Amino acid sequence: MISGIIKLARHGKSMARHVKSIWKQSRIENKINKINKIKEYKALDQSSYSIFRKDILGFLSAMRVDDENVFFRYSASCRHPTLYASAYACMTMSMLGELSRLELEEKKKWADYFDGFQNPRDGLFYDSAVTNQIYNDSDWWGARHLALHMISAYTDLGFKPKYQFHFLKKYYDIGCIEAWLNAFDWNDWSMLEGDIDNKIMNIGCLLQYQRDTWNDVEAGKSLIFLKQYLLSKINANTGMWGVDELNTAWRRSRTVQFAYHLFPLFLYDGEIPEQCDKIVAIVLKTQNKFGGFGVAPNSSACEDIDSIDLLIRLKPYVNQQLGGEIDASIERAFRWVLMNKMNDGGFVFKLHESFVYGHRETSSLADQGAMLSTWFRTLSVVYMMKHLNINGDYLITKCPGYEF
Repeated sequence: MISGIIKLARHGKSMARHVKSIWKQSRIENKINKINKIKEYKALDQSSYSIFRKDILGFLSAMRVDDENVFFRYSASCRHPTLYASAYACMTMSMLGELSRLELEEKKKWADYFDGFQNPRDGLFYDSAVTNQIYNDSDWWGARHLALHMISAYTDLGFKPKYQFHFLKKYYDIGCIEAWLNAFDWNDWSMLEGDIDNKIMNIGCLLQYQRDTWNDVEAGKSLIFLKQYLLSKINANTGMWGVDELNTAWRRSRTVQFAYHLFPLFLYDGEIPEQCDKIVAIVLKTQNKFGGFGVAPNSSACEDIDSIDLLIRLKPYVNQQLGGEIDASIERAFRWVLMNKMNDGGFVFKLHESFVYGHRETSSLADQGAMLSTWFRTLSVVYMMKHLNINGDYLITKCPGYEF
């Protein structure tokens, strides 16, 4: 009797959460529809891009807290500058062609600032402003995740970190990599519920950087094994990782997100997936009615670029029909991404929602521009402009990880 009451209570709470979620999404849809009626969003052209660029740079300038152009806050509601925010400012300025206007001495000052956070023992970066209990053990945010961003920022500046990534040496042991990855059931949905894909991307792409920047032969050998292992786990029915029952929007979305984190290891080295048609067909199905690529109507900056990146990179390798569908999908996505730019000039992670990005000092209020979102959505815009042959003063620097 008691167990039955407990089950009923749990069911009631579950139903309440479900109803609340539906109500919340309905409100968000109404807000998005209202925005659409007020203003017609469309893809940028060469003229409107200059306005877009000015807005983004204005937002970055508002987040700067010093005259030396290296200290930045994450959002207007944050109190202290952080290394994360500075890296995002650097990468965004580089994409918009603004970094190239700085003198070498100014770039060196920025690189020296970055060096001040690097630990010589492991090569990772530690910022006391955001240190907390999850910083060392997470991969969607934290030390390894930040390191992958830092190599892009250093590359944009024309420098490299002061120290090599010594923490990678444990992965030079092939047995260590194999034992780590064998701990996951690659044929079960449970492995898609964590951030193992982020960790593989962080470690794998840093191995690429270690291999290329410091000519580290051992890092290259480990990377070869890692990629061979990942290839052996691809599901032949989807061309990606995970099981093949992609019968819900969430499963399709999460499978694509997982693939986005792993495919850069191959694509950066010029290795193209074998089943591009299958992959693209699934990625196209992740687009929602507003043009974003998430289950919720207000898809996130991560969900959007995960699909946008794969569609654009794989278009040259799919049949003509899918190629046409990709172009149509990107045009719809372009309008959606621009809807996420706020009056402060920055982008949001998700419309109408606040977002705590690992720490209070890397967080933002609802409809408030933030550094992660501004960099990631600007990257989406630049990729889409390049894909649609729209000219503009933008630049993509080749570096393992997110930008190449």
